Amino acid sequence: MNYYIDFDNTLYNTPLLKKKMLNELANQAKLQKGIDIIEECNKLFDESHIYDIYELAKFLSNKYDLELSPMINSLNDIISNSSNFVFEDVIPFLQNLHSEGNNVFMLSYAFDNLEYQTAKILGSGLSKYFDALYITSKQKYELDIDYSNGIFIDDNPDDLKGIYSKGAKEVIRLRRKENKYSIYNIEINDIKEYEDLTQIKIGG
Repeated sequence: MNYYIDFDNTLYNTPLLKKKMLNELANQAKLQKGIDIIEECNKLFDESHIYDIYELAKFLSNKYDLELSPMINSLNDIISNSSNFVFEDVIPFLQNLHSEGNNVFMLSYAFDNLEYQTAKILGSGLSKYFDALYITSKQKYELDIDYSNGIFIDDNPDDLKGIYSKGAKEVIRLRRKENKYSIYNIEINDIKEYEDLTQIKIGG
């Protein structure tokens, strides 16, 4: 069977990465200028303001006359060594999928920065557990793949509903606690929901 599994918030604790990166930018400002900008970092880093961590670093560098190179280097170091952001249930689950003879693909959405998303995935150390990585700026239900021959695991209600509408063999919602999407319900009985990967029965 073909399994297509989402990356952010499904396999990888993206909010924790975000918190660590923003804290590092604030730490750099504290070290270089003795100023506290953590509240500003948290306020600015969202989809309505600046949603590229490197652009945020450049903005703060210009605004406060901070040296940019140490900021970028520290961000790169966090991202490239981020296996600790992988949820504990992930690797055993992926290993079990392969041991049962399944094909396992990562299906990850990146709004406009494929390079950053790729760096996160490579830094997580998870790429070796997948037969292929699909990083796309298209919606996950708009791709040229055989949905009818795949089992899809995701956390995003819109993606899940879209994939279901494409006739996927099975659609599974991973509704981890404290996930930003967990407050939203999906009124589709065929979409099973689990709080972690250990609850998912492989092959049934």
